[in-house]
Amino acid sequence: METRPELLEISLTQDSGYDAGALRDPREIILPRPPGFGTVLGRRDFRLIWFAQVSSQLADKFLMFSLLVLTYTVSRASSQGAILFLAYTFPSVVLSSVAGVYADRHDKKRLMFYTNVIRGGLILLIPLSRFSSYFSHVTWHLLVITFLFAAVGQVFAPAEAASIQFIVRSEELMTATSVFTSTVIVTLLVAVPLSTLAIKFLGPDSPYWIAAGLFLLASWLIYLVRAKLRAHNHANHSRAPDFFFELREGLGIIARRPLVRFAVIQLSLTITVVFSIFVLAPQYMSTVLKLLPTDVYLFLAPAVIGMLGAAFFLGEYGRHFRRSHLLIGGLVAGGVTLVLIAILPNLLRQFAPALISVFPVVFGFIGGIEFGALFIPAFTVLQEKTEAEMRGRIFGAMFTIVNAAVALPILVAGGLADIFGVTAVIVGMGCLMVATGAISALTGRRSPLGPPDLAST
Repeated sequence: METRPELLEISLTQDSGYDAGALRDPREIILPRPPGFGTVLGRRDFRLIWFAQVSSQLADKFLMFSLLVLTYTVSRASSQGAILFLAYTFPSVVLSSVAGVYADRHDKKRLMFYTNVIRGGLILLIPLSRFSSYFSHVTWHLLVITFLFAAVGQVFAPAEAASIQFIVRSEELMTATSVFTSTVIVTLLVAVPLSTLAIKFLGPDSPYWIAAGLFLLASWLIYLVRAKLRAHNHANHSRAPDFFFELREGLGIIARRPLVRFAVIQLSLTITVVFSIFVLAPQYMSTVLKLLPTDVYLFLAPAVIGMLGAAFFLGEYGRHFRRSHLLIGGLVAGGVTLVLIAILPNLLRQFAPALISVFPVVFGFIGGIEFGALFIPAFTVLQEKTEAEMRGRIFGAMFTIVNAAVALPILVAGGLADIFGVTAVIVGMGCLMVATGAISALTGRRSPLGPPDLAST
């Protein structure tokens, strides 16, 4: 029987959620290219949104590091930096869920465009305020600008996350997620030294002008996107949105769907552990490894390389693995690695002291691979197992849960380490991850967590 290409194209787009308007090469309909970085980056709209992500991520990191420097320069108090960080993170806990509902009901392209423009404008208030002598001696306006900047960003985040499946096919989601995750890591590494160099050579206000320009560049790139980034059944809403109903609906989806629920729980646990490690790292380096607290880069640099390696591998070959196996395996392996990080240094000091210097490099790299294998599949699951018209509120609820969870280790981890010792806290976190993975594996035997289309792999 002859296959009509136009019918096959409709079938492909209905199965994947991919916009047919972006599928222009007829050869892709008959002989689709195998998923991979080349395929994903070959899609014009994906490249535009990715370049926009690079610009906005760099701008965000430029702003926060420069604000921390400026706040301390004006106040000469480290507590002001902590308050600034709170002003940056608090809106994510309060507004992410509502922003996710809003993103579902509106065109995500417009939301990303206008939020980038607004954030660029808010940044410009910082150098402009310095023309007044009053603002040269106070910091309260920086807190207000940071709070408003972060609040607007809560609308952008779920809109960006929910837009990925509109521009790639379902079998390309793992690769697309790997690209976006890698970008967050790389821009974090690049932005801090670049903003430092900008302050040194171009003046203290230069990072703000650069960041504003980057946000405007991101807006222009989003403007060029051709794909429709809006769920069809929300295209014509005349009534006002019932935010609380739709928020409960999104939370209900997370609660009812095992794999989605597991992905959100796993992301919350993983990010909590990562931030706890950041809090404990100086104490661990000085008391366990007997190195300087500033030597924490011996862990962090290899960890970043490991995460990028995991992103590359999963982006190319992750479609061959069941998501549940990746999530459970990452939890168990990450937990075992944390336990080894806690107990091995004392053994090495007794039996192989020469290996202490390479220990953080090796285990930092291994840990980076494992945590990459946790983040990327989890985000991919949230894309695959949720409907387009609800994906914004799912990501909004997830951001709320994750950001709320992050606050706990910042407040508690240091105190627990002072009471029980840093190794005991790290062992406890490792055991928690292993236990979560083991319980999930046992649950999966009764109700398989893997996506149906990958059940045979």
